[in-house]
Amino acid sequence: MATLGGLMEWLGAAKAPARREKSDFRLRALPREDILLFVKDIDNTGVERVADTRETLASVGMAGGVIATSILVIALLLPGTYSLVASHRIESLKQDREKLVNTLRSARAERARLESPAQVEHWAGREFVAPAANAVLYAAPSGETVAKLSGGE
Repeated sequence: MATLGGLMEWLGAAKAPARREKSDFRLRALPREDILLFVKDIDNTGVERVADTRETLASVGMAGGVIATSILVIALLLPGTYSLVASHRIESLKQDREKLVNTLRSARAERARLESPAQVEHWAGREFVAPAANAVLYAAPSGETVAKLSGGE
């Protein structure tokens, strides 16, 4: 059972024909399998690198091209991105304005409800007496003129 054929026989998976040779389960001989390889250590300590200016210029040119292309793409996308951010900010400010206007309207409605004549009479009770029309005194204007509608002086 040391070979694959023996294992298959033991498992009963391979029904062997009536006649079988021993070489059925052996690997065939590989061509040139008797060739040996010799590896020699190479000492590169005395080797100096020769600078290739064309390769250096190509590398620098490629790096410069990538940087220039990146800057160009960013410059092309920047106005659209700025307008998108600005429009988002404008919309958020409009929503904030709507909230504040609604708050102001509700505050004015509450003030009008509290200052209504019925509410004032309720607060004053029986002690409140409305003044007569001829009992109201109006103060005379001061000597200085603050605003004028006619185009005089």
